[in-house]
Amino acid sequence: MKTTATFSILFSTDFSRAKNNQVSIYVRITVNSKRSTISLKRKVPVSDWDAHKGRTRGTNQNARILNNYLEEVNCGIFKSYQELKLEHKLITSQAIKARYLGEDEQNHSVIDIIKYHNEDI
Repeated sequence: MKTTATFSILFSTDFSRAKNNQVSIYVRITVNSKRSTISLKRKVPVSDWDAHKGRTRGTNQNARILNNYLEEVNCGIFKSYQELKLEHKLITSQAIKARYLGEDEQNHSVIDIIKYHNEDI
């Protein structure tokens, strides 16, 4: 029996929270109708955001830089999805978000390892 999962990445803004004619950009990861949102901590003028494309309008340097950044985020999230799929792990929006943000791995510094060693002995 083959099962399929729906997966999408959407860039959006919240126009109701605009300050000084600037809106924050968010990325929404959706897997099987379950959503997870990440704030990209980037702002764009309200008039420059194209909601249908999920990108900024224009060809000036700032628009190109921001659109390139959005494309990098898109690729990074998709890569996280593919890694989870290859590892045969449960694919959820929270799991993809954690993988993209680097929160799913156990990273230990040398100091953490020394503390663990000292506590164990």
